[in-house]
Amino acid sequence: MKSVSRCAALMAIVLLSVPAVPSAQLRGLGRVKGTVNDDAGAPLKGVAVRATLSGYDGSIDETSDEKGTWAIGGMARGEWHLTFYAAGYTPVGAKVTLAAELSNVPPIAIVLKKAAR
Repeated sequence: MKSVSRCAALMAIVLLSVPAVPSAQLRGLGRVKGTVNDDAGAPLKGVAVRATLSGYDGSIDETSDEKGTWAIGGMARGEWHLTFYAAGYTPVGAKVTLAAELSNVPPIAIVLKKAAR
């Protein structure tokens, strides 16, 4: 009996020391990528890309490089809303659904137009 109670006490210590993890997390193994260009077809560097998972607080943020390419990794499965924005351009939104942790999503091509003055 002593070994059973020691085992139970040890198990309680282990369980109490592990942080609580929500059943659905913002982070996972999914990845989306693509390009962002202006309406003349030129790649746009420095475009902010924000990914938010429906029903959860928080976001994953990334920025396009000099070739206009961007990629966001570490995404959980679910419906994601992507927002692309840069100074002087009208923001653009896109939606992507990751059906599984390792979903194969084709690259997303985004075109930003100059904002009206």
